Amino acid sequence: MKTINSLFLSLAALFILSACEDDADKYYLSSLTENELIASTNNIVLTEDIAQKNVLSLAWTDRTLAISNPDFKPTNLLKTSIQVALNEDFSGTIVESTETSLSKTYNGAELNIVTNNLGVEANVATKFYFRLKGTTGNNIEPAYSNVEVITITPYELDMRFASMLDQNGTDTGMSLFSVNTDGVYKGFVGVNAWYNFLIKEANGTIWRNDNETGMPFLLTTAGDWKCWFPGVGGCYYITFDTNNKQWNGIQIPTLNVSGDIDATMEFNQTNRKWTATFNANAAGSMTIQISGTGKLYDHTCANPNDNGGYDTKAKDTPMAFSGSSTALNLGETAGNITVNVPQAGECTLSIDLSNPQQWTVSVEEGSIEPEPEPEEGQYLYLPGIGQGSDWTYDHKIEVYYKEEQKYAGIVDVNSQYGNYAMTLFSSGDAWDTGKMYTIANDDSESTAEAGTLVNGQAKNIPAPAAGLYLFDVSLKELTYKTYAVGNNIYCYYGIEGDNNLYPIATTGTTGEYSGTITLSQDSNWGIKFYIKDDWTGAYGGSNGKLYYNSNDGIPLTAGTYTITVNLIDGTYSASNK
Repeated sequence: MKTINSLFLSLAALFILSACEDDADKYYLSSLTENELIASTNNIVLTEDIAQKNVLSLAWTDRTLAISNPDFKPTNLLKTSIQVALNEDFSGTIVESTETSLSKTYNGAELNIVTNNLGVEANVATKFYFRLKGTTGNNIEPAYSNVEVITITPYELDMRFASMLDQNGTDTGMSLFSVNTDGVYKGFVGVNAWYNFLIKEANGTIWRNDNETGMPFLLTTAGDWKCWFPGVGGCYYITFDTNNKQWNGIQIPTLNVSGDIDATMEFNQTNRKWTATFNANAAGSMTIQISGTGKLYDHTCANPNDNGGYDTKAKDTPMAFSGSSTALNLGETAGNITVNVPQAGECTLSIDLSNPQQWTVSVEEGSIEPEPEPEEGQYLYLPGIGQGSDWTYDHKIEVYYKEEQKYAGIVDVNSQYGNYAMTLFSSGDAWDTGKMYTIANDDSESTAEAGTLVNGQAKNIPAPAAGLYLFDVSLKELTYKTYAVGNNIYCYYGIEGDNNLYPIATTGTTGEYSGTITLSQDSNWGIKFYIKDDWTGAYGGSNGKLYYNSNDGIPLTAGTYTITVNLIDGTYSASNK
């Protein structure tokens, strides 16, 4: 992703006079005034292929509110927003977004929604004007930055589809389809009990539960409540009606197959497929019927309880498929469906409901093992934390406890922007927000030293001051810690009775340390390296490779060795003198 080359935003003064009885008690507050806003590019061609990739960044520097009396320190006065318009003087329609950090990043879909909300024609290059707006009070005239002009070619929004977001606003990959493009979206999803979610239309409108009444299954675009499923997980067929501002879900416990195949199907939540294994007498065409009894949940099923909430009692609803194997229809009465059986013997019947526009049924040879949950990557990348003009993927830490999703590694930090984002990628530079870990927008507790993560794109993590650091991250616990690495690391000899930690000095090459150690006897447990002399950050190893938090030390016999360790590369050498 292209990045911001420089960030300069100077502050001049606007003054607010605080009313006091004596001139000596008057305090003056300086506020934001116009200055420089920086954009990462001035020309963007948007396509659906780059909808989830970051395509534009805007940035500005920190703003300091100065008070004439240092004992008087107001906080949270400054309100900042990004404005976008089609005219340089910002007359006419303005799209405005409130910002809480020092930068704004748009992915392709988000930027395309901005262009759509300003009413421009798709596939036509158009100039858009961006500026920063700042205020320090309701009655204070706002100040504005310079105007950045960016030519954007948008693509046409497909209002047939709506995306399901999780409770953090991250796209789940599940979508709904509106066959008449009329704001009524339908489709199958696989969810856990009490799953919280939002629905996002292609134009950026986000629907959530009505929090004024608290009644489940009623919708609004205001407030901060999420929609939620009942206390039963599994397969749901949902209808999301934005016109009548309500939704419903039909939970399907099982599907039964009759006709030439007799079987009970099971649902795989990960891939949204129903499957059943059966034995065929012969290969060829077979006619089947597929049906079940669903449990309908909607706002008419909700009844107030004594705790101030609602209990829901589902209504039995017949569910059945008809149509053809490549275009299933859903209704209450089962129709004859013809499927091709490839062989005699063991086969698997599958209904694929993952595409909301087209449901299919097919038969494959043999049995099909359920698809495993996707594994996390080998590395955790930290773009934006190092030097250079691009958000490259040169800085990474490695998994050290796979079952617990724990990662650690040494990183040379020199963040130009004072923040960074942790993202899971095996390679490349695609910005997949579903594999991004940041801190919550309202998180005021997390620091550069430690904090709590959320899955998805929210507020960037504060970067430590420039220097070498050990990063220890748990994606299971959603936490992170950093530890500064100094000019020495420390070697434990692994000899019984010797609990000293011996310093090894830096070579001057970032991350590299070298020195001489002398073992009076064979190492009982193998030598280890620690980043501090308080036993923090242990590294064992073998065959020239370092391993964080390893139980195994490096086996060495008695003698004098020149030890060279590269913490960034995760390597070591031990030469006997």
